[in-house]
Amino acid sequence: MLESAKILVLDEEEDTADLFQQSFRKHISKNAYSFSFVKSKKEAEELLACADFDVFIIDIAVLAFDVSGFIKQISTNYPFLETIIVSAYNDVNILRDVMRCGAHDFVAKPIDFQDFKNVVENALRFVKDRRTAENNAKKLDVITGEIGLSAQLQKSILPGNELKQGSVEIWADSVPTAEVGGDFYDFFWLSSSKLGMVIADVSGKNISAAMFAVISKTLIKTFAKLGLSPSECFKRVNRILCEENVATMFVTAMYGIFDLETNKFTYTNAGHLPLIEIKPLDGPAFIECESGIALGIAEEVEFIDNVLDITPGEMLLLYTDGVSEAINTEGEEFDFDRLINVIKNSRLITPKILTQKLFSSIKEFTNGAAQSDDITTLCFKYKPRIVSNVT
Repeated sequence: MLESAKILVLDEEEDTADLFQQSFRKHISKNAYSFSFVKSKKEAEELLACADFDVFIIDIAVLAFDVSGFIKQISTNYPFLETIIVSAYNDVNILRDVMRCGAHDFVAKPIDFQDFKNVVENALRFVKDRRTAENNAKKLDVITGEIGLSAQLQKSILPGNELKQGSVEIWADSVPTAEVGGDFYDFFWLSSSKLGMVIADVSGKNISAAMFAVISKTLIKTFAKLGLSPSECFKRVNRILCEENVATMFVTAMYGIFDLETNKFTYTNAGHLPLIEIKPLDGPAFIECESGIALGIAEEVEFIDNVLDITPGEMLLLYTDGVSEAINTEGEEFDFDRLINVIKNSRLITPKILTQKLFSSIKEFTNGAAQSDDITTLCFKYKPRIVSNVT
């Protein structure tokens, strides 16, 4: 949570300040939130011009007929300011329009302040993550260009290799090229029963790719933590990457959520390679799915949620094209057939051992040839404990 978060409220009702100060009294007393109240659009514009705010709460009744234009203006002029709309109207078209213009969220009147607190907290988390991403980008701007230093940065955004908790197990790894690349993976708990997994490959092999990877990873995790579906998460990430993409870069990516209560893996694909499903008895298979294009190319792109039922003992392998396109001294690619054969001979083992066998096979195949691309994998296994009743 941000310290001393500054919140501007635009509402013309007389009791607004009292309601907010009473509902958020604990945050105010701890100096966590600081509120400013205005009753007109002009007052709001003057205050925004001379002070930095984190969240802007607007009763759209004050704006009359200029709702969309004002929201779009705020989004353009203050990119780190998150806007929350308050409305007594139940007009879905109006609310949809303001969201498209850049509003973060909306709340209906009469306000349920318990729910409203959660909305404000989510907005502030988003502000914090956006600023973290911006700070990371600024840090990258001052890198001198030394390849070793940039490679360390690339490695530093990864969460580690292993997760073992309850009935799930993950092993992920990445072997970067001598140049700076843009592969990354991530895994994180969204709740006690939902686990998020990401793999991605940024175009290019330079400092810009490393910076784009940092920003992309931060944005994906930010929206994921808001509880959005994978498709909605990618839709929002894509919109931001397109708006800020002066270097015309893009990232192929896959993001999925495994639900331990339903044993379903819900995922979306942005131009990335198909995942491999590894069943204990049936062996490995590529899973084709509905896919959008890579993130950062075009704003108006729809992404689809695909669903897999995961059985006990099953594994999923997510990977980048550095695996299948690894080249040996004869110019041959490792290709998908060799990838499947390695898995066939290793399907009843742990994610860590499978990954090690795969990387070892690639190294043996390339036989000292220069690595042309990052090699990255994330292997997930569902291994619920079997409890037997003894009478």
